Amino acid sequence: MSASPKSRRLHLRPLAEADAGALRAAVDASREVLRRRLRWGGEAATVEGSRGFIAAAARDRRLGGREVYGVFEGRTGALAGVAALQGLLSAPGLAELSLWIRADRQGRGYGVEAGRLLAARAFRRAELQKVYARLDPGNRAARKVIQRCGFRYEGCLRHEKRLNGRWIDQECWGLLRSEWRSR
Repeated sequence: MSASPKSRRLHLRPLAEADAGALRAAVDASREVLRRRLRWGGEAATVEGSRGFIAAAARDRRLGGREVYGVFEGRTGALAGVAALQGLLSAPGLAELSLWIRADRQGRGYGVEAGRLLAARAFRRAELQKVYARLDPGNRAARKVIQRCGFRYEGCLRHEKRLNGRWIDQECWGLLRSEWRSR
């Protein structure tokens, strides 16, 4: 599976060291949103930190456990966000989809488009039966994106994740291979 997912408007490809400045700028543009939703945003707050994040993602890709992609606009080549398939080695038949779109690119449908591209890539793996996502229950925008990608609500894990010094719940959403095929 070497070809990078792409659509008419977006191109997903592994982040390269040359993308470190663009990743730092995307994190800066989205700092408030990222601080509320994700744990990793702080490590990409500098160009050096972004290089470290990109190097770790490349290592994980080589080992087969995680695929991290930059979400690039096809027309401009600008970095619009980051998407990932995670847990590829830890839970046979499962993968976790995660993504974020930078604050100044939200509302354009990029999240749905990137989510669908990544789900399609995931289900090209013969062994994969389910792609799942975990969301902050207060993140209505993410819920809309994941629903439009075809995921179904499976339940809520209470106090599942610690973020910014407090325990938060996580909604569980899943998409089965059979559901993806029949959409």
